[in-house]
Amino acid sequence: MLYHNDLDAIVYYQGAAEVAALYHQAFALAQMRLVAEVARRHQAGQPENTLYIVSDCDETLLDNSDYNAWLMETGRDYHDRTWSQWCQARRARATPGAVDFCKFVVEHGASLIYVSSRFEVDREATADNLRALGFPLERAGVDPDDTQLFLTNMRLNGEKSKKKQQFAYLLKRFGSAPLLQLGDNLSDHEADRYHYKVEASRRKASAERDARRWGDDWIVFPNPIYGAWRSSLQRPDGSPAGDEQPPSPYQPEPVRPSLNEAPKMSLLSKWQG
Repeated sequence: MLYHNDLDAIVYYQGAAEVAALYHQAFALAQMRLVAEVARRHQAGQPENTLYIVSDCDETLLDNSDYNAWLMETGRDYHDRTWSQWCQARRARATPGAVDFCKFVVEHGASLIYVSSRFEVDREATADNLRALGFPLERAGVDPDDTQLFLTNMRLNGEKSKKKQQFAYLLKRFGSAPLLQLGDNLSDHEADRYHYKVEASRRKASAERDARRWGDDWIVFPNPIYGAWRSSLQRPDGSPAGDEQPPSPYQPEPVRPSLNEAPKMSLLSKWQG
């Protein structure tokens, strides 16, 4: 019987009411934190217009599970090229409660900054996808001092950047840390200690040390399909699971039999490629 490691994960992500509940719960908590901080600043006579919230996009605000189901169905592994093609298709859906939350942020006077691992070359498509879904995105240009959208390889001070550099840039731009950071991957909150090459037990130990931050200034969303949590796991021989090198030449072609007749596949929404 054909099977794939992601099958139950994607069925759960797309079909389980518990996933929707977790998203709504996380956004509700984030809203309460924002309302409380706005009220505190108002009472203290402090400016409210310096408040900002940083959110990851994929599997935090945008649901890309159709792409992952297509990979699984057609026997492919993730590849930058097919991922970019998916982004260009502008087919991601909003996660439960995401659009309403983002509108809530703007209505309460805070700045909303999208920090995504999507590639800089997919800026226009990503902005189009967000706007079409109703996300508030007024400024999506490449000027880091006047944009809400930060993407992988975006240039900061003339250099290509990733999330770590972008978090530091935003700290300088706003003069303070964000009220909230939202993400499905713990590296959406702290880029070094939760990097995908950090071994799983060390990541778990860091999560315990950061216990006071979860639900305070760090809000986490469910993603059982992919992420640093998988890359950080150990093989039985003790070697990191994320160190595999792709075959050369590495092409976005099928690498295993199609899974289109496997059990549960009929339950899934899938991209057509």
